[in-house]
Formats: sequence, C-alpha cells, structure tokens
Amino acid sequence: MVQSNKKDFSGQNISIGIDVHLRTWSVTVLTPSGFMRTHTQKASAKELFEHLNKHYPNGSYHAAYETGFSGFSTYYALTELGIK
Repeated sequence: MVQSNKKDFSGQNISIGIDVHLRTWSVTVLTPSGFMRTHTQKASAKELFEHLNKHYPNGSYHAAYETGFSGFSTYYALTELGIK
C-alpha cells in the first residue's frame, strides 16, 4: 500500500483576508483547523489563486478585503477564478 502525503482541503472553507495596496497584497489565510499564515505578494488575483491551489488544494476559498482605490476590479478578478 502506498501512502500519500499530498494535502487535500476538499470540503473545507479556506478564509482569506487581503490588505490591498497599490502594488502588493498582504494575505492572511485561515484553515478550519485554526492554522493561520500571512504572506505578502504581488497585487494579483491569479498569483493568489496559484498560491491557494499550491498550499490549500481543492479548498473552497472565501476572501474578504476592504475595497478602496481598486473598487470592484479586485472582486471581479477573484470571482472569475472561483474565489468567493
């Protein structure tokens, strides 16, 4: 029998808080088990989605951020990638 160490977050809600800046986002991710990690990345919905898929595969992603200068463009970019 082969054992797999591959992570799978199927059926789990992954909560994402985004502090939006012009060129970068500070992103905090919280899993149902209470695991929390914060990182800074380029201001990009696609880059965030790739990070989530790599570290929290198959999760149901739910993001919150305070809209400001970016208006709804961030919202549209996130929802287009399946991030609620």
